[in-house]
Order: sequence, then structure tokens, then C-alpha cells
Amino acid sequence: MMRRRGFTIIELLMVMIVIGLLAGIAILKYIDLKHRALAAQAASDLDTVRLAGYSAWYETGTWPQEVGPGIVPPGMVPYLAKGFTFVRPEYTLDWENFAPPAGGPSGGMQIGVVLTADTPRLERTFEQVLGNKLPFLVGGGALTFVIVGPDGKS
Repeated sequence: MMRRRGFTIIELLMVMIVIGLLAGIAILKYIDLKHRALAAQAASDLDTVRLAGYSAWYETGTWPQEVGPGIVPPGMVPYLAKGFTFVRPEYTLDWENFAPPAGGPSGGMQIGVVLTADTPRLERTFEQVLGNKLPFLVGGGALTFVIVGPDGKS
């Protein structure tokens, strides 16, 4: 009786298919875990900006002025950790100040931080992870974390 040595091409193809499927599942799980970690970092950044904004308001009586996406408002710099940035590789923060100059309620939120993700999938992960932990609005491809609403409260 003759013994066969090695594997047939069919056996090798089947093993390669199984390994490919397992690798695909692992890659998708890795991406999901990475997005969840980024969402946790973004939630921490939003809370840091909120606390810095409140600190500026308590000390000066005014909210830091709006300057544009990715730029830390100068009035907030003393209240943030050294090197804190509004630009991250995967998302950008933007301080929004809609409070009327004389104060009082405005049409919507008064103070907020807009978080813009690089990908729609990452934005959806932000929404899922933040869930009901933080007050936020979603629209226009961005998530707006509300710090002070029209009633003067979060």
C-alpha cells in the first residue's frame, strides 16, 4: 500500500479560506475596539473642554470666544493642560459660543463643542458610546456636545 505525503490542493485551499475568514473577523473586531477607545478619549476631551469653559466663565464672567475648528480659544488656554489640542488624528473639536453678547437665552444651545470625526463609522461609534452619558445633538456630519442650553443649564 502506498502512503501519500503532504496535502492536496483542496485541503490547502480549505485551510487558507478558514484562516482568511478568521483574520477578517479579527480585523473587524480590532477596528471596532479601536473606535470605542477613540470614543472614550473623545468623551474625556469633551469633559476636559467643558470644565475648562466653566473655569473660564467662573473666573472672568464670560465664555471664551469662538475661534474656529481645531483651534483652542485663547480664553480657555490657561484652564487646559499644557499641550492640549483640539485636533486629533481621527477627530477635530470646535468650541461654539452662541450666547448673545448681553447674555440671555438664544434660539438653541448657547455653548457647545462640535466633534467632527474623520469617518461616518467613527461618528456612529461616538454616538453609541456617548449614548445618554453626555447631552449632545447630531447633525451635518458632526456631533455637538451641549455645555449650556438656552435655559442656562446643560
